[in-house]
Amino acid sequence: MIDGAMMLLMYVTIVGLILCDLRAGIRKARQRGDLVTSEGRKRTIDKIARYFNMTFAMSLIDVVQLALIFFLYHFYKTDLWMVPWATLFATGYVAWVEIHSIWEPADVKERKLQQDYLRALESLIRHYGSAEQVINLIKTKDNESGTIEKSQQD
Repeated sequence: MIDGAMMLLMYVTIVGLILCDLRAGIRKARQRGDLVTSEGRKRTIDKIARYFNMTFAMSLIDVVQLALIFFLYHFYKTDLWMVPWATLFATGYVAWVEIHSIWEPADVKERKLQQDYLRALESLIRHYGSAEQVINLIKTKDNESGTIEKSQQD
């Protein structure tokens, strides 16, 4: 009974941490001047699903472990601690990720996006040869299909 209550407390902790991260994400988006849209909330729902899938799998491991400890106690009088270690580990992992995300400064996401844009631009320049050619490719973008056409200079 105590183990079930511990596991329930761990699941509630995960939900609480996710909601705190959602609140922090909304606050950071407003600080950056970004619009708060439903896309971030959808990512939060996906995150809840991923975390609960992982934690549920770890809880199944704990059920097997606790059943084995119960069996050992009743048939061999071996006294071991009945603690849901795998669920505790999963909750600790989620807590570490979420607390790190909450404490992360608001401009870190913007810097990551800028680095992604720079890497994409460098890749385009490597592929097409020069920045001018990349700019021409972007300017001669086909409006109907949404693809970038090669310029006549190639």
